[in-house]
Amino acid sequence: MLKEGRMRKTKITKLLSLAFVLIITFNSFADLGDIEYFNELTPQAHINKIYSVERKNELKRNIVNYNDIDDMVHLYNPEILNNWNSWENNKSSQDIYDEYQDAANILYDAAGSQDSEMQEGMMLAQGKAMQIQADKNASDSYTNFLSNYLAEMQLVLSTKILDLNYQKSAFELLNANESILESKRNMEKAENALKYGAGTQVELLTAKKAVVDAESALVSAESSQKTYKRKLLLNCGKPASDDIYIEPIDLGLGLDVSSIKLSDDYQVALANNIQYEIYRRKIENARTDEVKNEYKILYESAPEKIYNDLENKYRNILDALDTSYNREVALKLAKDNLTKANNEYEHGNISTKELLTAKYNVSVASNNIQIAKYDLKIAVETYKYAIKGFSNC
Repeated sequence: MLKEGRMRKTKITKLLSLAFVLIITFNSFADLGDIEYFNELTPQAHINKIYSVERKNELKRNIVNYNDIDDMVHLYNPEILNNWNSWENNKSSQDIYDEYQDAANILYDAAGSQDSEMQEGMMLAQGKAMQIQADKNASDSYTNFLSNYLAEMQLVLSTKILDLNYQKSAFELLNANESILESKRNMEKAENALKYGAGTQVELLTAKKAVVDAESALVSAESSQKTYKRKLLLNCGKPASDDIYIEPIDLGLGLDVSSIKLSDDYQVALANNIQYEIYRRKIENARTDEVKNEYKILYESAPEKIYNDLENKYRNILDALDTSYNREVALKLAKDNLTKANNEYEHGNISTKELLTAKYNVSVASNNIQIAKYDLKIAVETYKYAIKGFSNC
């Protein structure tokens, strides 16, 4: 009797392990059967994408180019490679469900042989939990492909944003350095004013604090730039090395923002949304009412979430456009003031420090315009990826 109990326990353990650890490879494509492909997305075309030797060598160079990020993430990112290496290419939804369900059935069968009603109830509850967990985790090969594909495209977008932020940080560093110089000039001015009785101790302390703040801002900007580059390189499957060159980005938008029609783009975004399609397939594959209803709620709420997400991204574009316009105005005003300052300086009406302040304002305003261009590019790229169906809902 004791031996039978141990054997039953061993069998249960093995089946539980099988339910949670599915060993799978994708060295060759199994016949996926009668699969209804989504927006012509096929595993063969994406996972087995062919790269020439020349192209692979190009991608392995110590260079990151914005337009190469898609291929570098696909070929060399460890997380993405692991996803595709473990993709369940040879299992149908029924195959996967059966493996989990076998474990649940063993728990149900074992419940009847327990010594107490409490133990039996606990075993039945575990069996039900296993069945629901099986239903939530088990899905067909193609649905798993869509999940992996979505994860890859989202990582591509986040990597592109890292590249944009890294390059934008160069102008933020310029502003930080300019701010230190300006704050030091103001501190010197406050020191002289106090020395000759034209200023106060409070004004000097305020000026000194401004220097400390400016220096702290520079350290923070430098740290951010290093973080952006490190994450960018790692996402591209490259070592976090200073030897790798990040090529300048073309800030062309590839989209006429003035012609955006949110309602039309929403229809496209909804039809393309991969997560929305995954929910639909999960509902079709679900065996239990609990899981079916859970995914129905997600599926039914998805269209509103997709619309709100797209609308927010569109608002980000509008905000970025407003910022760009305002900074253009600020630059024009700074340049006008510099022209006046140069004239006043030539006539001896202002000091060298005041002229340098006018030049500082032009420099910062000019850098701010470049920063705004990167922010607009980020907003537009994020919007475009939402239209392509790569946003969560």
